[in-house]
Amino acid sequence: MKVPQDQRRRILVVALAVFAFVVLLGFAMARLIAIERDTYSSSGEGIIWALSQTQYEVQRLLLATAPGRHATPEAIGLRFDMLLSRLNLLQDGPLGHRIAEAGRANVIARARQDLLELEPLIASSGSQVERYSARLYRTMGQYLEPLGSIANELMIQNRIVDGERRNNYNSSIVQVMVSTVGIMATGAFLIFRLVRSLGQSAVAEAQVRREKGFLDLLLESSGEGIAAFDAVMTCTHWNEGMTRLFGLSTEQCLGSPMAGLDPALAPGDLEQVLHGRALYLAPNASNAGSYFERVLNPIWLNGVVTGGIVIVRDVTERYNAQRERQLREVYRDFVTTISHQFRTPLAIIDSTTRRILRRGSRMDGAELAERTQTIRGAVSGLARLMDATLTAERIDAGEFELSLRPVELTQLIGNVCARFAELSPDRQINLEFTLTEPTECDALLIDQALDILIGNALKYSPSGEPVEIVAHHQDNDVLVTIADQGVGIPTEERPRIFERFFRASTATGLPGNGVGLYTARQIARLHQGDITMAPGRQRGSIFTLRLPHRLTEGNPP
Repeated sequence: MKVPQDQRRRILVVALAVFAFVVLLGFAMARLIAIERDTYSSSGEGIIWALSQTQYEVQRLLLATAPGRHATPEAIGLRFDMLLSRLNLLQDGPLGHRIAEAGRANVIARARQDLLELEPLIASSGSQVERYSARLYRTMGQYLEPLGSIANELMIQNRIVDGERRNNYNSSIVQVMVSTVGIMATGAFLIFRLVRSLGQSAVAEAQVRREKGFLDLLLESSGEGIAAFDAVMTCTHWNEGMTRLFGLSTEQCLGSPMAGLDPALAPGDLEQVLHGRALYLAPNASNAGSYFERVLNPIWLNGVVTGGIVIVRDVTERYNAQRERQLREVYRDFVTTISHQFRTPLAIIDSTTRRILRRGSRMDGAELAERTQTIRGAVSGLARLMDATLTAERIDAGEFELSLRPVELTQLIGNVCARFAELSPDRQINLEFTLTEPTECDALLIDQALDILIGNALKYSPSGEPVEIVAHHQDNDVLVTIADQGVGIPTEERPRIFERFFRASTATGLPGNGVGLYTARQIARLHQGDITMAPGRQRGSIFTLRLPHRLTEGNPP
């Protein structure tokens, strides 16, 4: 959705004001932190004090060891230790760093080294101060002036630094004051915009309430069921039309998961709507026998899907009328197909029976067996035709209930192949089984599906070519592939091969009514499986029956 230019301009002004407010506030805080850091930073008085104390300790040590003072070894040792500690303080840590920056660290290091060299002499002399007093005076007395000089240099540097600090402090105060004025100005502008926006929001909210009331009136007066859901698939609207269709009140539905309110709505359908797709769900029978169609559309807001709307229509009358027309067409096609397909096997039975009657006792046993086998084949074909047609009708009418039990598919496939071998002993069927466990299925229905698939493979293959049947496990499924060496199915006709009453152009002249493959696939799908078709490696077709090893809970797909 395109934002108007004046609205974009207002948004840009507010964004710039917020940015300026944040920048000024951050700058003021940074300057205050810098002022605090400078306030608490060392002014340099500590190191000057330490230098003066070191100079004082040198004088006291020299005074204590001067001739005629008669200081005790303990007092001299105390003065020695005090001077050494002062030198250590000036050599190490922050004080030593400051002296090193001034370029005078070597003075402190030499004074400390000279003092440590005198330590053995002082310690061994005891009260005989005259043994080292002159040397001590020459060695340490030379550092009195350098220590004072270092203190003077650092004091001058500190005064310069303090002056710069005061200047920076004054400048920072001015900057903070200017930033504060800017913060107050931008804050006042933002408060003004906020108050104005709240007023505009109140006006817009009142208008939305009026429009919502009008929209609710339209929705409630509609004869259709209308519901809405949000981005987490929770019901946010449920009109009286939905209450009439499903018998659930608005209070029961609001806030509940949408998929649980309408049994025909799957979470996957709602997810597609939330991804921006509009859906149409074909009429579906309710528990009361009514048929409802559903239209689902996403709700967009600023280019983002925020939910969806569901429109439910009761199309029972229209569906029943359409269904009746379809049934009339199906039954007309069925009668036409059956009457046509019955002629061929009945003609075979009639002509074979007439030949037996004419020849009578002149027929030998071999010829009689051949004619009898012909009649049996025609009767078996008629039986399979009727079974497939009746099964398709019962599945379409929803009258089939599966009788599930563990079944050895290898034995079931073997029984079907044995029946065909009895009718056509000259045909070759190659079997390859790697199944190790029973499969849960309805044995009668799967027998019929296999009968259709194997019968088609034999019917459309040349008499001298074998039919290959392979059964094996794949993940949690069982796959049965039936490959023939027949004429195959044209590429453009393959998508329709499982349609009811459809026959490929290559099947012309062969018996069949186009119901077999449709029925076999419906049986597979009742078992949560499927049948697929692929062209053979060189010629012919490969049909694959896929069945789950064990059916999952719920209705078949």
